[in-house]
Amino acid sequence: MKTQENNMDAYTILESDEFDTLLDAVELMAKAQGNLLSLQRSVEELKVMMEESEFSQDELSLEDNFIIYETIDNVQELVDNLVDDFSMGKI
Repeated sequence: MKTQENNMDAYTILESDEFDTLLDAVELMAKAQGNLLSLQRSVEELKVMMEESEFSQDELSLEDNFIIYETIDNVQELVDNLVDDFSMGKI
């Protein structure tokens, strides 16, 4: 009898609006984490692309190259911090 009561309690919880809301929140968090990781990979790929690009090395001034690399580094740091904060539950 106790098992049947526990099963009914579990079923009631699974059918509740609160449980649906919790599942929606978990799904959104998983999507956000996936998007952050994708963004992190994209920034890394951009950095590699700029390092391998002849255009960035030859046709731009040293100042322009410095600004581009500094901007990419800043974006990479920002994205890395977001990923770290998200994974530690800060956001």
